[in-house]
Amino acid sequence: MKTLTRTRGGVAGHSLALAVVNALTFLTGLWLVLSPFQLDQELSGGGFNGYWNDVLVGAVVVVCGAAQLVSPAAAHVWRPVLPLAGAWLVVAPTALGYNQGTPAPATSASDVAAGAVLLALWAIAVAILSRALRDGGER
Repeated sequence: MKTLTRTRGGVAGHSLALAVVNALTFLTGLWLVLSPFQLDQELSGGGFNGYWNDVLVGAVVVVCGAAQLVSPAAAHVWRPVLPLAGAWLVVAPTALGYNQGTPAPATSASDVAAGAVLLALWAIAVAILSRALRDGGER
């Protein structure tokens, strides 16, 4: 009976939690790719505006999330990209001047929120992985 409890809360439980985090990461990237069309971002910022920033960063996040869902064993390669993307999204509205010229508060809010979500999901994934390693070492 003890083995069943350990299996349910062990690797299988950690895998499910990590799959949920990876799915949410994928969906956050999908939002970033689609948000320029939803938020009418064409006039946000100067040269390299919020439109292209969201499409490119979103594509990277979609690839990272999908790769982690498809091949969890190789996910460690993609995991460091997520905090960088999240941090960039938080500072992008200021760095790229989204509100210069035509104000783009929806784009700014979307990027900061998506960046915060990515940073939180990354931290949760790291916590899940460290707990899984610790639980695996206790056996």
